[in-house]
Amino acid sequence: MAVIKIKEKKTKKKKVKEEKTKEKKSMIRKLAITGCIATFCFLGITANLGRLIVVHGQEYSEAAYKRQMKNQIISPKRGKIYDVNGNILAMSIAVETISVNPGKISYSNKKIVENEVIAQGLAENLELDYNEVFEKIANAKSSVVVIAKKVSEEKAESLKTWLGEKKITSGVNIDEDTKRYYPYNNVASNLIGICNDDNSGTIGVENRWNTKLTGTAGKIVTVQDVHQNPISDEMEQYVPVENGSNLYLTIDITIQQIAEKYLKQAVEENACSGGGNVIIMNPQNGEILAMATYPDYNLNEPYNIEATGQAAVWDTLTTAQKTEAHHKLWVNKSVSQLYEPGSTFKIITAAIALEENLVQTDTANDFMCTGSYQVEDYDISCWRAEPHGSQTLREALQNSCNPAFIQLGQRVGPTTLYKYCEAFGLFDQIGSDIAKTYPIKIWPLKNVGKVELATASFGQRFEISPLQLITAVSSVANDGVLVQPKIVKQVENSDTGVIEVQEDKEVRQVISKETSEKIKNMMESVVLYGTGKTAAVEGYTIGGKSGTSEPMSGNEEAGYVASFIGISPIENTQVAVLVVLYDPDQNKHYHGGQTAGPAVKNILSEVLPYLGINKNGENVTTQEKSTVAVPNVSSKTVAGAKKILEGYGLNVTFNITENENTSLVTDQMPKAGTVLEKGADVYLYTAENDTRMSVQVPTLIGLTITEARQKVKEQKLNIKIEGTEGKVVSQEPQGEKSVEEGSVVDIVVQKEQES
Repeated sequence: MAVIKIKEKKTKKKKVKEEKTKEKKSMIRKLAITGCIATFCFLGITANLGRLIVVHGQEYSEAAYKRQMKNQIISPKRGKIYDVNGNILAMSIAVETISVNPGKISYSNKKIVENEVIAQGLAENLELDYNEVFEKIANAKSSVVVIAKKVSEEKAESLKTWLGEKKITSGVNIDEDTKRYYPYNNVASNLIGICNDDNSGTIGVENRWNTKLTGTAGKIVTVQDVHQNPISDEMEQYVPVENGSNLYLTIDITIQQIAEKYLKQAVEENACSGGGNVIIMNPQNGEILAMATYPDYNLNEPYNIEATGQAAVWDTLTTAQKTEAHHKLWVNKSVSQLYEPGSTFKIITAAIALEENLVQTDTANDFMCTGSYQVEDYDISCWRAEPHGSQTLREALQNSCNPAFIQLGQRVGPTTLYKYCEAFGLFDQIGSDIAKTYPIKIWPLKNVGKVELATASFGQRFEISPLQLITAVSSVANDGVLVQPKIVKQVENSDTGVIEVQEDKEVRQVISKETSEKIKNMMESVVLYGTGKTAAVEGYTIGGKSGTSEPMSGNEEAGYVASFIGISPIENTQVAVLVVLYDPDQNKHYHGGQTAGPAVKNILSEVLPYLGINKNGENVTTQEKSTVAVPNVSSKTVAGAKKILEGYGLNVTFNITENENTSLVTDQMPKAGTVLEKGADVYLYTAENDTRMSVQVPTLIGLTITEARQKVKEQKLNIKIEGTEGKVVSQEPQGEKSVEEGSVVDIVVQKEQES
């Protein structure tokens, strides 16, 4: 029995040992499998990580960098717009943007205030519509709702007071912003244009020069940790802001106001349903002295519906119709609206024929007018029923005879006509720096038949812009040289004061000086003896041409277009003026000479003396080039002011100890707009160095011009002289009176009367 038990024990031990061996092997297998799985997972993770590093490493690195970096944008200041004398036409002023966080409005008294109360307070203080404000707050789909932009400081202060009274401590935001402001309101509105809520120009000069005016934003780049706290000032990067440049236009605000005054008068007196426009240009350098459209609008209230003339039906208009009404009001007709020039174009036809030796100015019986002229199947009438009979070219221009110019056009021919139209710049989009422009709208040359040539010869059935016409006629007045029109005289870097002068650009010689002189002489005859008598200004030599274009058959509701272009003086022409009136009342006068001619006369009668141009046909070269209106240099750096003044031919006097490139001019003497002789002294002052002095005016009565100049110079004064010969007979201020240094003494000189 004992033996059996021993065998059983051994058998049990063996089984236990086998089971342990199995378990061990099983565990090893499990560990091996787990190890393999772990290895495969590790290899997979490693491979994926490698892929991410190789393929997307740069992308993720940049993303991480961006999360660490914070950019603070610094908005640039929009540049100012000045007239030629430094008067501010457009500037930016501080305003506020009001917004609300509907879910975050809190009150110090913990009292809940309904949306109605918030809306009521905002509406009352900001002068807004309550229902619109309430809808914005109650139906807000974002955490921030903008209630109003460009809010004045006065309204913002009123809102702050209300918030204080209601003990509203957060949730209503008042953030600083800027708004474009136009000191002269309606003046030059269609020329200057406007900006949108983002202070970006949308029309006019504000739009065309937007890049220069806007500048470039700066930024501050900082590195921050996960909690958005700055890590180190040493890693901060600063990209400086470049503020917008200032523009100095060629526009003279005084001449602009003269032009607008008489344009409005002409439109209203002649009941012109389509309004009108005027351009005043210097033919010698292309500078535009004034450009206006009427009706105009208030630049500070561009969306005022009253100005559109459709206020009575405004609520019935669609959104598209409302937009169209505003854009029609804002458009600069002088540049962006084409019209049929009518008989003013006869100046161009005559110049072409003279240049090509196809005609002479005073050949007797050169043209015949029987009251109409037959061209193919069309009988084209003259503007008056009574025939003009036989005429010279001069007489045909004086009489504005259509049949005579049809005959002249036949001599010229379509190919030559088109060649010169291109040379005069009529196929170019001139004025693109002012507004959107269009080239001449005319038939292709291959489609020009006898009828088209006939109507084109006297300025009908094709369209150009007023700016194109005055530029072409100005080239005739400028010894035949075409000069590119210019609206910006110089661009000033508002940060450094560096001036970039916009140079005059002579395009080409279109006709000879001899032809130019012949045309100007005939234009003078038009004003002295022909249809332009209404534009004559006593004491001045004026040349001109009237124009009246009739609407095409089937489009009679468009009405007539009446115009007149004038130049002065005939010798050394300084000024060209074009007035265009759209749809004058046909029950009254509607011809250009009757409607637009008087407006040109009124404009020239004020502009010519303002420019210092002498009467009686005297040569004005010396006087015109020896005087200058003092520009406004206030708020400029001393260095910048010095450059501007010296560019005008003036001497600069100042006594400062600070840096000329950083110190700002706070005052000047003489004041901006004062007309001085070139070489006169302008005194500049800064806040730190205002060392102006009083001086005594010398007695000048009985002195010659040379002696008077010397005496005035010794006293640190300037002089303005009326008269060219003789001795001083009067002066203002009187002798021995105390005035500020740099002041102007006005004197009158006369020759002694012979006994």
